[in-house]
Amino acid sequence: MLSQSQFSPNCIDFQARFYHQRAQFKILINRFVPHCFIDRRNASNTKLADEDLLALMCLKAYYQLTTWMALYRLVKNILPGLTMIEYSRFTRRIKQMGPVLQVIRQGLLSWTNPGSVAIIDSYPLPLCQYVRNLHASVFAGYANLGYNATKKQHFYGFKVHMVATPGGLIPNYVVTPASVSDVKIALTVTQDCPCPNILADVGYISKDLRTAFAQRGYTFWTPYRSNMKGAKEHNNPVLKRTRRLIETTFSKLTAAGSEHTCTRSLAGLRAQIESIIMAHNLRILGNGNVTN
Repeated sequence: MLSQSQFSPNCIDFQARFYHQRAQFKILINRFVPHCFIDRRNASNTKLADEDLLALMCLKAYYQLTTWMALYRLVKNILPGLTMIEYSRFTRRIKQMGPVLQVIRQGLLSWTNPGSVAIIDSYPLPLCQYVRNLHASVFAGYANLGYNATKKQHFYGFKVHMVATPGGLIPNYVVTPASVSDVKIALTVTQDCPCPNILADVGYISKDLRTAFAQRGYTFWTPYRSNMKGAKEHNNPVLKRTRRLIETTFSKLTAAGSEHTCTRSLAGLRAQIESIIMAHNLRILGNGNVTN
């Protein structure tokens, strides 16, 4: 059932979005992707062009399709004029697109003005149901047990640490085992962040972390817990409302499938996360219009 589409998209709408995004990615590939990848051997002989594949990956996130098989079957029905490759080759090509999407995502930041404020937070990426936490072996050696404070339960999988602007643009993210503390990754996920002011929740309270951010030239703010001295004066309601905007971003990513994965390889996981973020960022940047 997971490989079946959960909706019936309008064929004309799907086709229009595909051709629009294919044209966008053709511009972005020529602008940001290294020529060593573009001019790779037999690249011109492939049945499915890179811009076609990248457009389809983003449409999977946009239409909230559960699996790559669901996308594959949908494309064969709705885009009969597109020459599709075998499914096994299709999934292998998808795994190769993770680094390409990362380069494009980083390049797009040079076309934007992210502003002066960035927000950091994390969300869980469980790989199994709660009852299988102690028996799961998927991504053994990479994933482990962590605690989801929101649901107040343990889970087996990864944790995705992310930095986002109040407008929803996502400049960077880091995936770690579920047990890794948010404080330990805060400096890594905000490395080279163009925003001088960083907001976070109470899970990032740390004097050492605040000092480390200051040494890098950032102003780091977290709300105080209610029982901490000076909490009423420090907890600026405007900053607290701004920080909560990342929860809106997370909810949109969750709707696109960010907290669910059927992949069993690190390359496949990277491609899935990058495609979801790319589809999200393109929508933030003016309904996905690339005009530079």
